[in-house]
Amino acid sequence: MPDARHPVDAYSDEQLFALMQRVSADGFPARFEDVWRAERVRIRETLRRIPPAASADSSILDLGSSRVWLPFFQELLGYRRIVLNTSYPDAGFVSDCLRVEGAQPADVGMEVFDVERDEFPFEGESFDVITCLEVLEHLAIDPMAMMAEVNRVLKPGGRLVLSTPNAVRTANVASILLGEQPCGWNPYNGFDTNRHNREYTPREIDRLFAATGLKAQEVTTFGTKSRGPLRNTLSLILGLGLAVIPGTPPRHRRDVILATGSKTSGIIQRRPTWLYFDMAERKMAQPRTFLDRSPAKEIEDVAKTVECISR
Repeated sequence: MPDARHPVDAYSDEQLFALMQRVSADGFPARFEDVWRAERVRIRETLRRIPPAASADSSILDLGSSRVWLPFFQELLGYRRIVLNTSYPDAGFVSDCLRVEGAQPADVGMEVFDVERDEFPFEGESFDVITCLEVLEHLAIDPMAMMAEVNRVLKPGGRLVLSTPNAVRTANVASILLGEQPCGWNPYNGFDTNRHNREYTPREIDRLFAATGLKAQEVTTFGTKSRGPLRNTLSLILGLGLAVIPGTPPRHRRDVILATGSKTSGIIQRRPTWLYFDMAERKMAQPRTFLDRSPAKEIEDVAKTVECISR
């Protein structure tokens, strides 16, 4: 659950937006006004799950960061050691002016590394809090590589705050019934991580935390975006029907998953079977379809067919 009497509760939406605007917008790929309009609820809900700095030595790492979070980390939550991360150094998220106007001095850095391909450039047990906000769904190769590194650099008892789209949101069920693609942002655009490669369910996030050596403190969902009268009505009807199905409580049917967990051990499962498919097993399996068969085998079969036809 959110921390009681959290500092964000003392701020109005107008005050939060004014605080966000105290970081430079130079080179940023969107208007701050548009970001706030689209993400206002997510920003407030997420901030309520991030504990305020306990001391001047408290540290926070934000994976796949956007600089709009910096004023909140530095001023609202009081962190003096802040590390932001990106794997797109030319996309406007890295700037020489990562400073919050009028803020107390802080050690703020931007580290460029790929969260699922690179070892995090930090010593073990370096951070009190790690945030991973709308990143998990973009990972295309090895999400547990990121989670294993999160475990390594998180202090014992440290907190992970994670948000990601909910694969079983009611709106997705409505899309399926309307004969449409249920998943979110997934167009091919030339970047393997600038799309949703895999969305997760609340139950899967619970299992992901357990595999990582984290005790889930909260796994919930929030937000319901308007998608037009037809979809909204259908989603409402579906929500009432799905509420009686075991395993699909209403709190797990909204648009965005928000989860928090504390580190209780080292990594438990590096490659959980519900998330990974072992290619060694595939190699031993018999081909079942045309696509499963090797190119060499297909060429051999085509040659035999041509030979038969020519006789």
